[in-house]
Amino acid sequence: MSNKIDRLWAFAILFINGWNWALPVTSEALPVWFTPVQVVHGVFIHELVLLIYLGVKVVTGGGYLPIRKHAPGNNIACLIIGLGCLGVLSNVANVQPLKEMGEAGRLFLLAAYFLLSIYWAKKHGPTFVLWSLLLGIASAGVINLYYTFTIRFMEVGGLPCLLGQKGPGGSMGLMVILSAWLMLERKRTLSAAVAVVLAGMGVFCASISYSKLAMLMAGFGLIAWGFVIFQAFVDRRSRRLSAVMLIILLTFAFVNHERIIQYVQSVNTFIFYKFHNITTHNRSIESRSQYFITVAEIMLRYPLLGVGYGSFYEAVTATEHYKNPQGVIVEENAEGGESGRSNPHNSFLYYASANGLPGLLLTVLLFLVTLHTLLKAVSLHGLTGKVLWVCLACAYFIYANSVPSLFSTAILYVPAAVAIAITRQSRSDLLLRQCGRAEPIYSKS
Repeated sequence: MSNKIDRLWAFAILFINGWNWALPVTSEALPVWFTPVQVVHGVFIHELVLLIYLGVKVVTGGGYLPIRKHAPGNNIACLIIGLGCLGVLSNVANVQPLKEMGEAGRLFLLAAYFLLSIYWAKKHGPTFVLWSLLLGIASAGVINLYYTFTIRFMEVGGLPCLLGQKGPGGSMGLMVILSAWLMLERKRTLSAAVAVVLAGMGVFCASISYSKLAMLMAGFGLIAWGFVIFQAFVDRRSRRLSAVMLIILLTFAFVNHERIIQYVQSVNTFIFYKFHNITTHNRSIESRSQYFITVAEIMLRYPLLGVGYGSFYEAVTATEHYKNPQGVIVEENAEGGESGRSNPHNSFLYYASANGLPGLLLTVLLFLVTLHTLLKAVSLHGLTGKVLWVCLACAYFIYANSVPSLFSTAILYVPAAVAIAITRQSRSDLLLRQCGRAEPIYSKS
């Protein structure tokens, strides 16, 4: 497979994957391509394309895949595979329907996706992988904004709420932080321009998402961007570009100052409704916190293999705490949740209930190892990189404690793959300088 064709395959998989994360979620009838499309039950388009790509690579590679050579990512890949194996064992032990095996199978494919992302980042450049994913999120964000302002299913302060709220909003909030990272890793002026546009779109979408998750993630992104912009002005090589971009932004703000003032006032209304009395009178936080107690009770009953992916509703409604709650508790719906069934709205608790204590330990270890991988890469940028890592770690922690899907999607793993490629490239560049050479081993993006 030629380099250009391989690059197109990689872009298609990453773009479509990011596209699925920010599409509008509404009961209104939308064109099929503007909703997350499942080719068959549990298999989305990007996963089908990934499977085809793997098949092509096996055929053209003489039966071998390039992912076997990337030892630095094997620790994370093995943890993902281990989580998948636990899912299989748990589903067998709990006699779950065959379709529930699909979620465990997705983790095996996800491990391959992660290793391939390292391969793509090494071959085509880390920024290529990063902005391919982010462009997918942003493109779906444009579609979401169009239907958000067209349907206007709910309005706060004169602005409509983003369709899907914390689902697409969380992805857009994370995009603000990842775009700041893209700005740090940029090799060309185009990457800087793309990063600024992505950040602006992410902030706007998150601010109208009516989701604490999305707003907090975007807030951490703005902190990261503050340090990135400061570093850009300190660095002489990027000072002129930064000044030009700042002048453009200030000019835009001056021309549209009335609309911006109105927008800020509306966003203040969003923030007030979502964060007012958050610690004392917020029923959402109080009810979500009850899951820690109910899941602990489930783990005491099923400590080794949990209850499987499809039995959370039956397990949680059978707990004593659910029957006799000590506070406000979520009334479970067997068909509710992001995956079409009841879940604890927490990635750690989801696998703790589904796979028992081993599932909880694996997810915690996977989370810590991935964050350490990200730290090694962004720390190359000194204080700014470390601040960015803190923002990214906080965002992922909030995400993990709000939705059940952090460890079953690539939203955590693709950035980790980029980080591994950057760390390896840094070491290679050091060796090249010591040998009197300075050529990068990947194409600039």
